[in-house]
Amino acid sequence: MSRQFTILLLLLATAMAHVACARAQSGHESSLSLHVERASVRGEWQVPLLDLDAALTLDSDRDGRIAWPEIEHRRAEIEEYLDANLRILADGVKPGMRFEKLSFGARQGEPFVLSEFSAVAQDDVESLDVDYTLLFEHRPEHRAVVKVIWQGLGSQRALIAAPGGANLFSRADAGRTPWVELLKSGVWHIWIGYDHILFLLVLLIPAVLRRTTHGREAATDFSGPFLRVVAIVSAFTVAHSITLSCAALGWIVLPSRLVESAIAASVVVAALVNLLPRTAGASGVWIASGFGLLHGFGFANVLSEIDAEGEPAWRTLLGFNLGVEIGQLAIVAVFLPIAYLLRTTRFYRTGVVYGGSSLAAVCAMFWLWQRAL
Repeated sequence: MSRQFTILLLLLATAMAHVACARAQSGHESSLSLHVERASVRGEWQVPLLDLDAALTLDSDRDGRIAWPEIEHRRAEIEEYLDANLRILADGVKPGMRFEKLSFGARQGEPFVLSEFSAVAQDDVESLDVDYTLLFEHRPEHRAVVKVIWQGLGSQRALIAAPGGANLFSRADAGRTPWVELLKSGVWHIWIGYDHILFLLVLLIPAVLRRTTHGREAATDFSGPFLRVVAIVSAFTVAHSITLSCAALGWIVLPSRLVESAIAASVVVAALVNLLPRTAGASGVWIASGFGLLHGFGFANVLSEIDAEGEPAWRTLLGFNLGVEIGQLAIVAVFLPIAYLLRTTRFYRTGVVYGGSSLAAVCAMFWLWQRAL
């Protein structure tokens, strides 16, 4: 019993560390996209609002919330700060940036400021030197994903985790996004998608139990839970693949706030269903199917940021989706054997089923409140 308890504690600690890491990384990550078309460069710079506040103290009334008027009032200062921490050279010459628009939004519940700018070089741009130094002195954990999209050719990407040294992007090196990069992107985004992971784990918790006339009890052999997990994961995969495809192809478009709020609500519902005394086995299949459709729109929001320009839509979609499934199966492969080993213990049947599901519901309720408001 003590050994099983230790194993589960290690599993839970790993999961909590993963979620905390995911939140920290997603909360301190800027995204800089540079679209190059002949001699013009158009930029979209998404910066975490809380990181920007650490540098510029945007919460002027100190009420603990940063409203749009506070951002708009400091627009000139914000753009001056951004300009001072980004140096772009087009073929060795600084084209000069002109900031055009500043807006405010949220991604997975994390607020950000989006700055749009443009620059025009003297001739068609063949290479870009990008020197990024934003926020590192205030947030050492800050990092930035820089993407350069060459019109009609492809895209290049670099991750900047520390200041110093320019990143060189060349039109000659732009080409099709390697298949392995699409797979890695899918795997990475399911692993940092803490709401998707929690939804899946909550659905799997009762899979190692079976329904009886008296309620539920531990499964007697591994084949039953294995087939139930296959059914749940397959239902979730089919559902989110459908809406991911529809959204990626532009057939259906939903507001990001609505999608992210609905995903949080799906975790709440799935967790509360586990508290019902007869929830067991593959009872989560219908929940996985229904709410999986919403999760597909969430994956589509991430896929839209890959900017694999010049790639056939089917290739980008297939590579990313396969990566998501590989990452998902890796999580299931770790969770299921441990859950099966602990299924007969009071700790699992009470602590995990009731306690773990309740904690998941509380956590998801907080996400729902945060995202909806």
